[in-house]
Amino acid sequence: MISLYALTMQAQRCAVLEFKAGVGISQNDVDGISAIFITYFRPAGYTMVERTQIDKVIEEQGFQRSNMTQSQMVRVGQILNVSKIVVGDINVVMGQYNVDTRIINVETGTISATEGATFVSSSYRSSMQNVAQKLAAKIAIASGSTVQPYTPYGKKRSSVEVLYGYLKIFPNELGEFQAEPTSVIRQINAQSQYGYNNWRIPTNEELSLLRANNYLGGGEYMSRENRHGIVLLVTDGKDYGTLQAEEQERQSRLVKKERLRILREQGWMDLGLPSGTIWKNENEAGKSVFTYEQATKRGRLPTKEQWQELKDICQWTREGNRYIITAPNGESISLPFISYYRLGEYCNDITPYWCYDDAGDNNHAYIFYIDKNSNRQNFIQIQKNEYRIPVRLVYE
Repeated sequence: MISLYALTMQAQRCAVLEFKAGVGISQNDVDGISAIFITYFRPAGYTMVERTQIDKVIEEQGFQRSNMTQSQMVRVGQILNVSKIVVGDINVVMGQYNVDTRIINVETGTISATEGATFVSSSYRSSMQNVAQKLAAKIAIASGSTVQPYTPYGKKRSSVEVLYGYLKIFPNELGEFQAEPTSVIRQINAQSQYGYNNWRIPTNEELSLLRANNYLGGGEYMSRENRHGIVLLVTDGKDYGTLQAEEQERQSRLVKKERLRILREQGWMDLGLPSGTIWKNENEAGKSVFTYEQATKRGRLPTKEQWQELKDICQWTREGNRYIITAPNGESISLPFISYYRLGEYCNDITPYWCYDDAGDNNHAYIFYIDKNSNRQNFIQIQKNEYRIPVRLVYE
């Protein structure tokens, strides 16, 4: 419904209600004059509530704006969680405007300050400015003063409190309602006020716990089983930050799952390795062999550490002229035995694979090789320009 429950406890809250039109003046003219008052009414130490927020509460309570009683005005102030409300009357008598304004203390229901003026139409702006500034000065809070938030009922709180380790209590009661204020609660949750977006009406059992622990004042409170009375919201859910982090994690998992699905269709395999390395399921260009320079242009070559991880974590099983490498997650890739080319001739004693050269040596690079006869796997360093060997790529 409104951001009026985004309660910042650094300042008191104040609301200016619609001024009433009296003798000799229309409500439209009064609205225009009172708008000038609102422009200049800025008491130090107070946060002003927007007019749209005030109108929403009046409408929800079913009050008549032009004919509200003082008790109804106090009720509006309680629901808005303000400590002061400003009301006024404007009459025109013998061509002169008479303005009377007063401030009502919401907690006590009494008038705490008044200010008035009489003026002709030509000086209405400066006169209303003067009235607004004088009235604001009468309730101004000195800089550095400690201001306690106003709570109309029950225990006063400045932040969310937790009962029995799970039940979080909204710091302020919203007021008394004859039906659940669903629009207000919906907007409170939409704004994730006090870090939660799952505030709700308590159950009878939860109200009993709150009452037993001195969180409730007198009067009847609204519950899920009893939809009228004073509204104090609770939640037993996770805070918004946790929910947001969980949602981001869920979205991240979905994105990763979709990315892996696409990569799998392109011939890549996620082996669930601690490094997160994703391996190509087949050699580049089948049985083709490449120089180191050609290999680096095909894609990302595995480092020695990535080959070692594959060797240490996965199960290697020889099947004819290839190895099946099975990861702990059950996925597998194969490494076929392929002849390599060196100095004008093909050799088939081992099957080597290029490693990414991160040593900065322009002439040499490491290879990971599999001995066909002994099945031994190891690393050696070779001259880059003397060999053409198979290529297996990784994705990071």
